[in-house]
Amino acid sequence: MQEKSAVIIVAAGASRRMGRDKLWIPLAGRITLARTIDAFQYAPQIDRIVLVVSAERLAETQQLCQQEAWDKVCAIVPGGARRQDSVCQGLDTLATMQPACRWVMIHDGARPFVSTSVIEAGLTMAQEHLAAIAAVPVKDTIKQVRDGKILDTPDRALLWTIQTPQVFSFPLIHEAHHSPLANNDATDDALLLERLGHHVAIFPGSYINIKITTQEDLLFAEACLKGQTL
Repeated sequence: MQEKSAVIIVAAGASRRMGRDKLWIPLAGRITLARTIDAFQYAPQIDRIVLVVSAERLAETQQLCQQEAWDKVCAIVPGGARRQDSVCQGLDTLATMQPACRWVMIHDGARPFVSTSVIEAGLTMAQEHLAAIAAVPVKDTIKQVRDGKILDTPDRALLWTIQTPQVFSFPLIHEAHHSPLANNDATDDALLLERLGHHVAIFPGSYINIKITTQEDLLFAEACLKGQTL
């Protein structure tokens, strides 16, 4: 029997850098959030989807899900003040609705180009290590800078750009989000486990699996959609 797997799609951000809600911007005629949900709706490895959205978008999201008839969407909940608060809301909801869930992915709603192969690779790696995150090697030389002056040039071979999905044993990440260390800000969910001393593995993401944050990202996304089938 296949172990139960779910995804929490975090879509409650304010899109401050974009200046408008990037999740509801059409990409080649289909809004970003819908493209992201599609990826998991049609991924055979995923059983349930929990959407975490801003309170202002709850009604619109519910309407969208009804129109699209995504049968894997089991809950739509409002987000919190911080991203990690939104994730915790999603995890708590999943614990109530799907207590038998064994594996959970946490994914940015603004990453619509996640592929089935990345989803499968993440679950495979998580089943081996209990925690695994998508990543790609850094291409550029990175400089550590302070006050406009270079302090150091880290070895590029040791640097990876982190993406989502991040995939975890559900009980493990749920516990991490309720630990005292979760009171401090965390830039991603893996950091909570790192603080608790847990090993986190990486698996290959994709350079196309971008997070749409700026206007330039939108242009790149449109170019990808026009240039190839994703």
